[in-house]
Amino acid sequence: MSTQLQPSPVTPSVNELEPLFEEALRTEGSSRALKAGYLNAIIARWVQTEDPSTLAPALHALLAKEGVKQLVDEQGMPVSAAATQALLAMSYPHPLEVAPEHLEALRKQTEPSVPPAPKGWILTVLVVATLIQAVYFFLADDMRHMFGATAEQLAGESGLALPGGGVGFFDRLEMVAWRPVRSLVPWVQVVGSTVLYFFSTALATKAWERTLARRGFLGLGVFGLVVGVLPRHVYENCGTLVAALGALLAGWMLRVPRPSAPPSA
Repeated sequence: MSTQLQPSPVTPSVNELEPLFEEALRTEGSSRALKAGYLNAIIARWVQTEDPSTLAPALHALLAKEGVKQLVDEQGMPVSAAATQALLAMSYPHPLEVAPEHLEALRKQTEPSVPPAPKGWILTVLVVATLIQAVYFFLADDMRHMFGATAEQLAGESGLALPGGGVGFFDRLEMVAWRPVRSLVPWVQVVGSTVLYFFSTALATKAWERTLARRGFLGLGVFGLVVGVLPRHVYENCGTLVAALGALLAGWMLRVPRPSAPPSA
């Protein structure tokens, strides 16, 4: 009959850590979470009672085992995170021996969650900005069909013409390099906003993830502002700037709330 890993008045010895872990890993369902919680509890107790020179090797051996990250207690704390916290709580030099990947995993595990993103407001801003952008680009396309080169000249894109009606160097550069790139700008803005919206509203639950999504929106907005002032059709410039403002506003709405300061004594 296997030993049930339930809390007891007698704390097991450090040498029993591996058998306790192996049995907990073989357990399924809610009992597995209970046993993981028991492991986390005794690891925290060992930090206060055991010799670090004896406990540290046992915890390093535990962190090296396969499946240690999948053993999680009822509060969502993996045994690997509890072992990492125990090593960091020990005296020098044991905290310096923790591998960077375990430190990063602990940081993400203990990162405070943030309130849900304002999905409705962000979606409204992005949809309105995209619709206005589409209207401006349709108007720019209609102007080209109606007036041909005149619309480009009105937008300041005529370039320097050579004597005899030839095409100048800047005109050729614009047709070969800039014109194909500028046709992709609205698609970059629309696709970028869509991807960032789903990431920020469906996946970004931690503060660092929310910050990443916010920086993505702000970067997309700055990109639109820069492109929106370059020589193009005036309607294209307006559409690009409107989409950029929408991305900036979405980034502003994703700002991470600052933690409240503790009350003064």
